[in-house]
Amino acid sequence: MIGISRLLLKVWVKQFYIINAGFLLCLFFFFFGMVNGAQLISYHRSLILAMLISPVFMAVVWVGWLFYNIKCILFTVHTIKSNNSSYLYSLKAIPVSKQMSIYLLIALLQYMPVFAYSGVVVYMAFIKLMPVTALSVMVYQLLMLAMAAVIIFITINKTNKVSTVVKVIATLSTWFQVKMGYYAFVLGNILYEKKIAFALVKIFSILLLSISFVINGDHFDEDLFSIFFQLIIVAHATLVLYCVDFSEMQMQFTRNLPIPLRKVATRFLLTYGILLLPEAAFMFINNHGNVEITAIILLYLTVVSALFLYTAILYGCGMDMESYLFFVFTSFIIIFFLQKTEWQLITMLSIMATAIVVFKTYYHSFERE
Repeated sequence: MIGISRLLLKVWVKQFYIINAGFLLCLFFFFFGMVNGAQLISYHRSLILAMLISPVFMAVVWVGWLFYNIKCILFTVHTIKSNNSSYLYSLKAIPVSKQMSIYLLIALLQYMPVFAYSGVVVYMAFIKLMPVTALSVMVYQLLMLAMAAVIIFITINKTNKVSTVVKVIATLSTWFQVKMGYYAFVLGNILYEKKIAFALVKIFSILLLSISFVINGDHFDEDLFSIFFQLIIVAHATLVLYCVDFSEMQMQFTRNLPIPLRKVATRFLLTYGILLLPEAAFMFINNHGNVEITAIILLYLTVVSALFLYTAILYGCGMDMESYLFFVFTSFIIIFFLQKTEWQLITMLSIMATAIVVFKTYYHSFERE
């Protein structure tokens, strides 16, 4: 049983967290990274109190927990039904009681982020002398785990109820499908195929911004922030490589389609704009008057423009990795000194204009070696 449990932990739990690392990182950043560290405990205490006081808010939270549990169940069921996972059906030879104990453990480990937070909610409910609310949350979470374990059991054992479960799973899969348009393909590739690189870049960026806006928030150092700002641009330059590579390898067929060049450029700009939203949101929330709002907007647009300039340079100069990195660090120095002037708007417009000219000139003549 121990060997089977270890195997299933690797197949269903470890892979779940690897594949959904980007999604979980975004959730973690939304609930913990965007709040000043000194206010984190009080923020979540007030959030939990709002859940306990408002039945409507609690219902909304329960729906969110349900959706997360459905995401866990869909992952497990799709893994079972994949072509290379037929060996999992041998689990039906194990006694029912042992199967259910294993499936409950798998469900608990996948559901752990929600289960741990709900434990804090239960604790707060008991502290506030609200035992009925605490017990209701406990029962709800147990039902979530039981539901996941039962669906896994039915899927593995092919009982007479499996057809109903399959229909429900197919319906849920339809709900959870994201319709990808032309503008979202590059972004989707980064968030799905390159999620580890994306997560590392975001962690690096948020750490740098935390030093400027949170740790040194009371003694804000503009020179230090200017250096960190350029390092954030450099970090995101790696994602530009992935975007261009995906566009010219897996989306090369689009060059034969009548797509205007402005749509191609807009696809890159929207991708970079969305990728940089966490940094912009962090600066807005943790600013506390250190940087003017208009300056933050200009900084955000400057990074988007710089990333588009890197894209245009990759198309225009046919650089290898060494040359590309040299250009990135050269632009690091140039943009740093330009940012130290009072001409931030002119700097941003100059970078964007240069990027547009280079991109327009060389995009159609680009050929991958």
